[in-house]
Amino acid sequence: MFEQRALITGINQIALASIDPPRLADFYRRALGLTVLFETAGMIFFATGAARLMIGPKQRDQPIGGDAVVYFEPGDWSAAEAKIEDAGVAFLHGASVLMREPGRELALRPFKDPEGHNLALLGWRPA
Repeated sequence: MFEQRALITGINQIALASIDPPRLADFYRRALGLTVLFETAGMIFFATGAARLMIGPKQRDQPIGGDAVVYFEPGDWSAAEAKIEDAGVAFLHGASVLMREPGRELALRPFKDPEGHNLALLGWRPA
């Protein structure tokens, strides 16, 4: 019998356009604690689990930000919130609880980077 393989098996990279890639990359290092994998041709690549995050120069007439949201899963919810706030980031509002299970809740807390990209913490935390 023919075994069908999945057409898409995951997301391997997310790209964010930037007017100043080194400055924006510094925000992701400092505020989110992301680790740089490598830099090339004006682009900075970060380790973010299964997918890389790439910050590169915006193309002519390319808007910054938009309707996409990059969701980051915190290993320690409280520590992640504190680090982001210590970096001078204002969350857009308190965490929204999307779902509850015994002893834990799935929460979402949105914020923006200095260039206006939509970001959020999304993950399980103790209830």
